[in-house]
Amino acid sequence: MKGSTSRIGLYLELLKYLKFPQSVPKIVNYIKSKTLRPLPVNPCSRYSPIQMSLSMVNRCNLRCSYCGDAQDGTFDNAPKKEFTLEKIKQLFQTPLCKNAMYVNLAGGGEPLLCKDIVKIVEYLSSQGHLTLLTTNGLLLPKFIERLTKAGLSKISISIYPTNIDFLRENLAAMNKIHRVQNSHVITRSELEKTPDQLDDLVAFVYKAGSTRLRLWNCRPYGKGQESSETFTSELPAFKDFYERTSAKYKKFVDWQSLHTASDTNIKAKKICRELWQLVPIDGGGIITTCCGSAVNLRSDINAFSSTSEEIFNHPAIVNLREKFIDPDVDLPDMCKYCNLLEDPPM
Repeated sequence: MKGSTSRIGLYLELLKYLKFPQSVPKIVNYIKSKTLRPLPVNPCSRYSPIQMSLSMVNRCNLRCSYCGDAQDGTFDNAPKKEFTLEKIKQLFQTPLCKNAMYVNLAGGGEPLLCKDIVKIVEYLSSQGHLTLLTTNGLLLPKFIERLTKAGLSKISISIYPTNIDFLRENLAAMNKIHRVQNSHVITRSELEKTPDQLDDLVAFVYKAGSTRLRLWNCRPYGKGQESSETFTSELPAFKDFYERTSAKYKKFVDWQSLHTASDTNIKAKKICRELWQLVPIDGGGIITTCCGSAVNLRSDINAFSSTSEEIFNHPAIVNLREKFIDPDVDLPDMCKYCNLLEDPPM
């Protein structure tokens, strides 16, 4: 099931954050990435990544058991990694990053714990990039005015059991300063045991004035994740929730793909924008596989020292691209529970 929300409104909203002439090379690069057909397994000579996903810090002010970046739900034993303004400037002067349209200031921790976050947004905006912040929102009231003035393009606040009470008190006020989008991971237990609470969550976000609500199906991810919480679109409780929510909120709710390894026609659903568009990097320069994956296929290289070719056309990534392009090859095991399959492109 593809996201039902029209992207036209999102594109129009982001257009106002582009800066000219700084954004022109980013726009050209974006168009190149979208018009190449068939998809090349080695796109580096044709275009550079259009999106960078940066794990700003590996510290968090929440401890969610299902977090795939935490060790048994915590970050306490991990060496500290953090992007600084100096690191950002170094990285975005390279051919790999300088023409990326989008820069997602994301997890691996809570990005608002990064001490240079406002300066980083200001710098990236001045260079013509669109900056997207993914946060749990707990620190956002302290930062939202400064981030807005710095040129932040979009804010996405994830909703968890651990921050829902805070958001009920603060989300509407934050939306008056900079309208945000929200996201929530649905579990099978929620659908089957507490559907009324899910209905209430959707109603709350809508009334708070957010731009949209992205709903994701739960998938195995991290040591604390229970595979029993996954589900497909065939689950009766999901069908009921989808039908009543879609009827009441229409395009406000953005549904993610619900394909899992249990799908019988998975070969026909091998669509992955991440492999051709995005490079995720942490503060130490380590490059993972995609946004949301803890698998590190490029452990032999580093974003601060390796070339664009070595990073974007790394043999492990090329191998994955070949598997996605070949209609006779099954989906790689590491991708079978991904809820970004068939996700509409940015």
